[in-house]
Amino acid sequence: MKLLKIIFALVILLACIFCLISFLKPIPYSNSCGEDNLYRYRMGIYQIDTNIIQEKELKKLGGLLCFAGIKYIRCPYEMAIQRDKMLAQAIDSTNKSLKWRFLKNDLWINKNGDIGLKEKIAIGNEGVTFVDSYLTRMGFNTEEPLNAIIDTSTFQKLNSAFYKDKKHIYRYYAMAYGGSFSTFEEADHATFVALGDCYAKDKRYIYENRRGILDHVDYKTFKVKNTVVGCFAKDKNGYLSWDDRITGADLADEYVKRAISELDK
Repeated sequence: MKLLKIIFALVILLACIFCLISFLKPIPYSNSCGEDNLYRYRMGIYQIDTNIIQEKELKKLGGLLCFAGIKYIRCPYEMAIQRDKMLAQAIDSTNKSLKWRFLKNDLWINKNGDIGLKEKIAIGNEGVTFVDSYLTRMGFNTEEPLNAIIDTSTFQKLNSAFYKDKKHIYRYYAMAYGGSFSTFEEADHATFVALGDCYAKDKRYIYENRRGILDHVDYKTFKVKNTVVGCFAKDKNGYLSWDDRITGADLADEYVKRAISELDK
């Protein structure tokens, strides 16, 4: 009996020492996640990372039961995915409550009469969960309401980035976590036309949907082709992908070569 008491006392003492050490210094913790930034620390399980200015960032993933090994934590990436799914469900629920319905040319209208440009956005750092979202204001959904700017009776979609009504040319700039929608003041309204899915022109300039004015292309010989998959174009000086000249090893890429072949026909 005395021996058992001694063993029990030693176990308690070692446990106390272990807990004390964990308050002073993180102790590596491993589970099925295979991550190397998990630690027993301060009577819990923490994910500890170092940011760009070399400061420690702590995120608690489990409490005392996890610290003691009685309960296992879920892998951080699994928790992030679950959190992202819950956020996506909340956004979907909000969208349903607003009763969005299709109006025309990527424009939708909700039960409150708000007009929105529909887009798909990523949720969370993993970017594996996507939801429908609606830009109801200009810019990054922070400026004037679309209702106050757009003339819906004449609004039309020109290609994946450019739109037009009787007063304005508009540009939609897509981004993974939410794009922007704005009037495209650089364009001449009367002569503005789309060129394929990525470009446009007016009487003065060639435009690309991300950069805007392409001042490094030859206006007279600029050419796109609807049979080309992707954002490719050519002029007398060579070939372009989006707003960049295609040079060097990129010319040998099979995908690029197919596009060039179509442009040259």
